[in-house]
Amino acid sequence: MDKLTLLFDGSCVLCNKEVQHYLKLDTENLIVPVDISKSEFDASVYGLKFSDVDLHMHAIDNQGRIYIGVNSFIAIWRRIPKYQFLIPIFENRYLRPMIDIGYDVFAKHIRKRLPKKKCQDNRGRCELKNGSK
Repeated sequence: MDKLTLLFDGSCVLCNKEVQHYLKLDTENLIVPVDISKSEFDASVYGLKFSDVDLHMHAIDNQGRIYIGVNSFIAIWRRIPKYQFLIPIFENRYLRPMIDIGYDVFAKHIRKRLPKKKCQDNRGRCELKNGSK
């Protein structure tokens, strides 16, 4: 299995905890976390716009395939045996539309209301205090 670069909002307390959880389970170090809230993050390095990666979680594999939203979680779970049982559920063609709607509601309306780490600069970007892998 190839590595997966995971673009996530480290300033979001819930998002950061979830990614840190995945990293602890990633015994083969296949997930490379990139915190988009750090001031040095530049989405254009990945051929993306910051507004897009700030709205939905993105992941990029070694072949350059980009996974967005729910697909990024599936890409993570493919690399963590403990969560592979979720893949058929989230890929189910009958359930997937509801799952996508739920994720979109979370991304657009709930995440921005969740607790954030204190920001260091005027752009609203934050530095992680606990660091990442």
